[in-house]
Parts: sequence; structure tokens; C-alpha cells
Amino acid sequence: MRWRQLTAFRETMVTGTASGAAEIMGISQPAVSRLIDALEESLSITLFDRRTGRMVPTLEAELFYAELQNAFAGYDRLVATAEDIRLGRRGSLHIASMPALGLNFLPDAIARFREVQPNVKIRYDLQLSMRVEEWVASQQVDLGLAEFPFDRPGIERENFCEVPYVMAMPSGHRLSSRSVVTPGDLEGERMVSLSPETVARRLLDSCLAEAGVTPEFVCVTTYAAGVCALVARGQGIGLIEMFTANDFAGTGIVFRRFEPEMLFRVGVLYPRHLPRSRAAGEFMTTLRAKRNELLANVQGLLAV
Repeated sequence: MRWRQLTAFRETMVTGTASGAAEIMGISQPAVSRLIDALEESLSITLFDRRTGRMVPTLEAELFYAELQNAFAGYDRLVATAEDIRLGRRGSLHIASMPALGLNFLPDAIARFREVQPNVKIRYDLQLSMRVEEWVASQQVDLGLAEFPFDRPGIERENFCEVPYVMAMPSGHRLSSRSVVTPGDLEGERMVSLSPETVARRLLDSCLAEAGVTPEFVCVTTYAAGVCALVARGQGIGLIEMFTANDFAGTGIVFRRFEPEMLFRVGVLYPRHLPRSRAAGEFMTTLRAKRNELLANVQGLLAV
């Protein structure tokens, strides 16, 4: 099993064809096929079903590819480290974040950090919290921002914030004159919701079930920013966290407290067996300062 064979396999999985892999690798399609044949022989595993004339990944290929991604992530880290050393940079930083913090809050923090540390190379990826947790545990990133709860081994965590969810609605909505929205107010109400796999939706569903309330969910989306975008267009009201509320202040949306209180709990996740870099420590100082500023200002969004 050689690295070149693994690369051919990976690029074929990514592009879906041997010709696509050949284009990326700068070699011929037959050369890619020979590399994959050699990999299958060395592993004694059939990675592709070729009976239809196309290379269809087998279940074994999918399982092997999932684990291979970790190896390539480690290799990419080595390449980045070598480049930092060669160019005399102070370091690099790879961050994964849930969308609520990753769309505006995190870019703002990165921009502020780079004002004082312009030579630190930064990459950040947006992922759902469960995927952020997975990436941190497998040491694919230096740190992650995700919503509790966490139950995966290989992670160290720092509590980052704990703030209530709020209800977003158009400024002229019938509930906008109230300071607090309760489950009883939502009976038959048109709502835009986060997807069922999110913590917010699970908390809301449990609350509504306990109250015996049935709203009309007219649209479901993955990002809280998508909820607010639809609320702004009059498609309903929706439960979101204060980071996204801050992003949409002044866009014709108002925000009201929701009771019983449901908390948006975010943690900073670190790989347990990966030493924290100086760049990561310095970035966290900037991130905490940015958090404190935001949380000091968002309470004004709830005023009636």
C-alpha cells in the first residue's frame, strides 16, 4: 500500500471517476486504474464494482475512505507545518465552527486577530455541531466551536457561552407587542424551524409536546441565518440564538424572550492528545473578548 495508490483512490472517490482523478493528479486514466488495481491487490479488498463499465464504490470502499480522510488530514497538517517553518511564519490554525458562530462572529474575530498576528495562516470550516465534534476528536482541526452536549472521547472542552434562545418575528407580527412568548402563543402559528437533528429543534419539540401545542412548521432549514432570512420575508416566526439575532439586527426582525427558557450552550473543543499551539491560545484570547462584547450588547435587542 503506497501513498500514490491511496491518492489515486481518494481522488477517484472525490471526483467519482478515474478520469477525474487522472486530471487532478496529472497522469493518465490507465495509470490511475493501475494504481487502484495495485491498492486492491495489496489490501485484498474490492474497492470498486466495475460491472457496469463505471467505477462504483463498494461498501468496503466507503468505510476505507472515511478512515483515509483522517490520514490525509494529518498529512495536510504536516505540509502546512513545513511551509510555516520554511517561510518563518509563527504558525497556522485550523478551526471548525457551527454555522451560528461561523457566519459572522468567527470571521469578525479572525479579522481582529489578524490585525495583530498577520503571519498566522488560518483556515476555518462550517459544519454542524456533530461533525465539528467528530473532526476535533479525530485531530483534523486545532479547535472547534459546537453546541452541547458532547459525548465523544478524545475531546477536551471549555465552556464558551450559555445564553437563552429567542423567538424571531417580523416587526409587525401579532406577538411583537409582547415581551415574552410562551408555548401557548404558538398554537397554530406558522413557524420556520431548524432541522430536527439540531439541539434547538429537539428542545423546542420537547417543550411543545409537554405543553400540548401544535404550530404549523412551514419550512425547515439547517442554519439559523436561514430561519431569519425566511422570517424577514414573512414566512413565519422561528427560534434562534443570540449570535444570529445580532447578525440580523436592523433588518425588520424583532426578537422576544421565550419561556420556559431554553439555553444555547456552546463549547470550545480541543483534541485531547494534540498539544495546543501558541497561535490557538492567542486566538482564543481574541475570541473571548469578541464574545464578551457581543453578549454585552445583545440584551438591547429584546427591548419592546
